[in-house]
Amino acid sequence: MAAHSHVRLFMFLWIIGSVAAGDLEEVKANPGEDVTLQCNSSTDAALTLLEWSRPELEDSVFYFTDNKSMESVQDPRYHGRVELKDPEMKNGDASVLLKNVNVNDTGTYHCQKR
Repeated sequence: MAAHSHVRLFMFLWIIGSVAAGDLEEVKANPGEDVTLQCNSSTDAALTLLEWSRPELEDSVFYFTDNKSMESVQDPRYHGRVELKDPEMKNGDASVLLKNVNVNDTGTYHCQKR
């Protein structure tokens, strides 16, 4: 089973995330800034699926499979605003860049990878 990372985004855009089991990360950002949502794997093995989600949303924040992002399953609020930090995902880095954050981005973010 894949390990989950969790990130919280608060107004004044505080981001608190679980980078590794039990480790929390906190990042502050102002509206309009870009933030990195950290998600790392302990292995260099290629990922077949990467999904960033928020529990209150039906669709994904970011969905990546077959070496491409899938906007068809992405919440429209995130279209064009989320991309892989490292498209090659070297060293197991499955972090994403969330661009132009706003108050509606406040919440808990989950990273699931396989």
